[in-house]
Amino acid sequence: MTAGQQRKVQRAIHVVAALALLAYVYAPLEAQLQDLVRVLVFPLLAVTGIAMWQAPRIRRALRAVHEPERRDSNPATSGVTGQYGGRASERL
Repeated sequence: MTAGQQRKVQRAIHVVAALALLAYVYAPLEAQLQDLVRVLVFPLLAVTGIAMWQAPRIRRALRAVHEPERRDSNPATSGVTGQYGGRASERL
């Protein structure tokens, strides 16, 4: 999923959750729906808002976590290199 697609999905979820919260505040809802808004919608609204706000920082952190995995999976860079370059087994 590209960053643009991710933003579109987060915005859509955020708008739907905000509309549900507005319905909770301005319209009388049944007790079951009130519990749903308190337990699911409000936290979802907070999480998507924070995710949109901090998206670049989150992406950088995830990239830093996955970066060592990418380096280790490259066969050209794996192995021990010596002072003069090349693998130790190639110098013997």
